[in-house]
Amino acid sequence: TEAQVAEVRRRVEAGEPRVDVAAAVGISRASVDSIMTGRRGGPSRRAGTLTSEQIAQIRALAQSGMSQTAIAREVGTSQQMVSTLLRASVMVGG
Repeated sequence: TEAQVAEVRRRVEAGEPRVDVAAAVGISRASVDSIMTGRRGGPSRRAGTLTSEQIAQIRALAQSGMSQTAIAREVGTSQQMVSTLLRASVMVGG
């Protein structure tokens, strides 16, 4: 629910361990991670809504060899959005 999503975000941002938040709210740790990265529980972060700084950061991290999953966590978007952005960059010669 929206209330659970708000509670998860509040508790994690306050520094409570995600595994403890998951247990308290009655969801999985993976669901907590999904909420915190925007993949679940609100508007998704589409590549078109990423800032130019985030796009540059994604590209730089990818060039450094970081995995797409790690990049997504670092930037606060989904792995799928990282993949889509990087594929689009290759297709247009970026």
